Amino acid sequence: MARRRRQEALGRAVGVGGLFGTAYGDVATSIYLVLGAIGLYALGLTPFVVLLAGLVFILTSWSYAEASTAMPDAGGATGFARRAFDPMTGFCAGWALLLDSAVLVALACLAVPQYLGAVWPQLQQWPHSVAVAGAVLLVIVALTLGGVPESIRLSSLAAVLGLSTLVLLLVIGLLVMLRPGDVWSQVDLGVAPSWAGLLWVLPLALGAFLGIDTIAGRAEAALRPESDVPRALTVVPALVVALAVGLAVVALSVLPVESNVVPVDPATGLTQPVAVVPGERQGVYVLAEDPETTVYVPVRRAGGTWVIPAQRPPGAVTEEDGRPVTRLHGTLLGSDYLRDPVMGLVDGLPAELAWLGTPLRVWVAVVVALALVLVASALMGSSGRIVYSLARHRQLPALLGRVGITHMTPYVGIVLLGAFVGALLLPRDRLLLFGLLGFGTTLAFTLTNLSVIALRFKAPALARPFVVPFPIKVRGVPVPVPAILAAAACLAVWAVMVIAHPGGRALGLGWMAAGLLLYVGYRRAAGHPLFREPEETVLPPAAMVNVDYERVLVPVNGTHLSDEMMVLACQLATEKGATVDVVYVVEVPMNLPMDAPMARERERGRRVLDVAMAVAAEFGVEAWPHLIPARRAGRAIVETAEEWDCDVVVIGSPRKLRSDARLVGATVEYVMRNAPGEVLLNLVPHDYPMESSVDQQAGPDAEGAGQARRE
Repeated sequence: MARRRRQEALGRAVGVGGLFGTAYGDVATSIYLVLGAIGLYALGLTPFVVLLAGLVFILTSWSYAEASTAMPDAGGATGFARRAFDPMTGFCAGWALLLDSAVLVALACLAVPQYLGAVWPQLQQWPHSVAVAGAVLLVIVALTLGGVPESIRLSSLAAVLGLSTLVLLLVIGLLVMLRPGDVWSQVDLGVAPSWAGLLWVLPLALGAFLGIDTIAGRAEAALRPESDVPRALTVVPALVVALAVGLAVVALSVLPVESNVVPVDPATGLTQPVAVVPGERQGVYVLAEDPETTVYVPVRRAGGTWVIPAQRPPGAVTEEDGRPVTRLHGTLLGSDYLRDPVMGLVDGLPAELAWLGTPLRVWVAVVVALALVLVASALMGSSGRIVYSLARHRQLPALLGRVGITHMTPYVGIVLLGAFVGALLLPRDRLLLFGLLGFGTTLAFTLTNLSVIALRFKAPALARPFVVPFPIKVRGVPVPVPAILAAAACLAVWAVMVIAHPGGRALGLGWMAAGLLLYVGYRRAAGHPLFREPEETVLPPAAMVNVDYERVLVPVNGTHLSDEMMVLACQLATEKGATVDVVYVVEVPMNLPMDAPMARERERGRRVLDVAMAVAAEFGVEAWPHLIPARRAGRAIVETAEEWDCDVVVIGSPRKLRSDARLVGATVEYVMRNAPGEVLLNLVPHDYPMESSVDQQAGPDAEGAGQARRE
């Protein structure tokens, strides 16, 4: 029962299959985006960098599993940090995650036309690429607003298709193209890659695993969070890391690290720009003066031509034919295939597999584009849940967390985040976005690991269905070593991000500063403390006059009486400046499982809540809908009141006949006995009219169902 009370406006709809699909899709799909950028800077050490980030990711996933099962919260890391530390720390975790989520969604939007361009090359050209990216963003926002069940089903399908595709490429690479010795021989540490390049890429590699917070955010919507969430958060990360490392090794076998000799300007110490032209293979460039020489380093448009841009030599400057030259190391994975790295694996197939190239290009283009859209939608939905959580806990204005009654999605937060992603698309600068990715993820990962450690001291009695293994005793408290190591590693990577990424540092710190200004301004204006939860009003028995209610809960069931109770609750909320929580309980018979569809009853509940929200809108009252499946309505109402610290429950009941031993029904009696605050009971005659306008509008079938339920 303790888990069902969290089925508020966002609803519980995700089973174990959906969690696994979301877990794999949200995390593994980042490979489609960042593998090329990691290869650009890590070169031959790309597999090692991915493995190192993956190990930190696995340790952090254990912390997420413990925290998510102990405290299922729509906000993920923000809820953990709020509980372990204070509201401001929780806000910082959530606000930081919003930044990285927006960056990943923007990268996904930009990548879709690039992957599809492998089949339709014109899509990669401006302005078609921008138009497609904008259209993809609109689809993502629309899909996210459609609700969790739809996105989960599609994400699971995309995960199956994506996994099968990557496994196919990995198997082909291992059997035909793998040359691990050649990969290691490509490493010249300090030059290829440079130390600066490794520092630049570490936050990016860890930021690619942002999707784990999306999974934690689904815990509140999971049907069985105590068992399904730990499975998803412990099995999938290991699978994804193994797959990512394997693909990195195969990618560098197919697209090895090579070098180009370029002249150096003695006056400036920089390399001189070298003209290049497109080669025979799509997306690959060759030297203009020597078309037989492939260009392995990134190129840039200068006027009407393409050039290897001027840059500081990473290695030694030597003489060749009487002029100073240097070698620039690179791989096609990080240059020509920076925008669509998985397509590089397909294009690198050996000649004997040329017959497989064309159909595989089409398949990869379609599957990856679909996966990117669906995973970006999941990230958008997760961000909406973070905004919802922040608003519900009075860390942001309530308007930002408003939930739509039709699909139970936080539409205001989703739309605003979509607008921010649109702004990130305008510069079309992937390196800027790659440089920013990791700022929020590393900070949130650090706070999540620290939250698990802090709660071992602060809340030792907290129920933990999953516990991070390998503890050590500190003052008699078992402190998990993996969480300590992961927290230290994530904090170190965050510091590297701030030091090595000038653009990311400026934008990231600016984003956090803006968020803190918003937080402080709102809390001050609302009269709430900055570093602790606002104190709830404690009501003395039978008190009514001169007491400020902050939250009023009203159960509704579609009857005339419950409609009147909604009006009464709104009148009280208007007088007291309170918010109203509206609860509709779907009573699940004992012969059915708790996750039984009960589509008709759920649909009726949505209609009843829709009417209640319309009443609240008429009064100008802030209201929050809750659709809750439960065995007993009374217990569900009480648990919801406890969960959201409601000060008073407004409920109506017809008076029982004299032959009945009880004055009111069992549900109302349970609420009166167990409610955490006051109960305002409106007792009406036993023959009071109970017909429902909701059922009458829905037709005779719904009316019959509603009448049967009331009886």
